[in-house]
Amino acid sequence: MERGDSGYLQVVAGMPDQQERLPNSAGRRMDDSGRRVLVERLRRQGWSYRRISTELNISYALVSRWLDGPEAAAPIEPLSIGVRAPRRPTAAAVPPHSQGTRSPGESDPSQPLIEQLITQNRALLQRVDQLVAASAAQQQAIAGLEARLVANIEDQHKKLGERLLDSIKLLLSKIIPG
Repeated sequence: MERGDSGYLQVVAGMPDQQERLPNSAGRRMDDSGRRVLVERLRRQGWSYRRISTELNISYALVSRWLDGPEAAAPIEPLSIGVRAPRRPTAAAVPPHSQGTRSPGESDPSQPLIEQLITQNRALLQRVDQLVAASAAQQQAIAGLEARLVANIEDQHKKLGERLLDSIKLLLSKIIPG
């Protein structure tokens, strides 16, 4: 097959070479190492990541990870909240005599966590209310600016029309005396 380069566009003319075609079993009965070798070969032949993932029926992210390496993947950021829910014991882990026999003075071990989550929820709701109020104030301010802008444009249009009319009258009076 003959290849030619025309600026940004690569022109490939003719039928594809036999070695550049996909094997009939590509993506079906191959293990990961075989697929990876095939992905690298297809990329060297100029195939796009999207075409490789489509033809081999592999996810685009996997093709990208294989070709770019693991350092190219976006880092996973941990959650900003450091609270972890306590694990609930399974029925086998709790002795039978202690199930459901909590004394009135004994509190639920997850109670502090629940209280903390309720506090965070209230703070978030308060912040959402503040953002909604700020957004409404911005919308009112924008509506006021919009009304003033339209009025100013109409005023300038009227003044420009009057100046243009005066200029035309002056020009006509100079051209046509009397």
